Amino acid sequence: MPDDPLTHRGLAVAAFNACCTLLVLDRTDAEDLELLEVAFTSRHHWREVGGAQQVAIADWMVSRCFAELGEGPLALRFATAALDAGPDDAPAWLRASLLEGLARAHAAAGDQAGRDLAEARAREALATEPDQEDRAIVESQLDSLPPAR
Repeated sequence: MPDDPLTHRGLAVAAFNACCTLLVLDRTDAEDLELLEVAFTSRHHWREVGGAQQVAIADWMVSRCFAELGEGPLALRFATAALDAGPDDAPAWLRASLLEGLARAHAAAGDQAGRDLAEARAREALATEPDQEDRAIVESQLDSLPPAR
């Protein structure tokens, strides 16, 4: 594969979008494996050419996929990595979204208290987001949080 930044970026975006498509399906076992495959593909390419924000979002997506599959410990590992990778000057929507990922990971791990704390922190961060559209997207993520398993 050529080491072309535009190629890496295009593949990262395509794989991320494939995750979004697969997440909303009633997936087969094979599609569950594909979900992880494209999540890690996106992560790989963003780590090649992305900044802190793209890397954090890529780790958030890997965490989201593991949480969806009920793999709590792995979801927590990548949710924590996403928070660690996030830029210090992250916009409020991003900080809130990364915390939503942590809440979802705690839910997948069966930790209701951790889920609730992360959700509260996410909603607090989101309250400072000035952009209505960005706020609405993250609010919908937060509103879809499941209880701990």
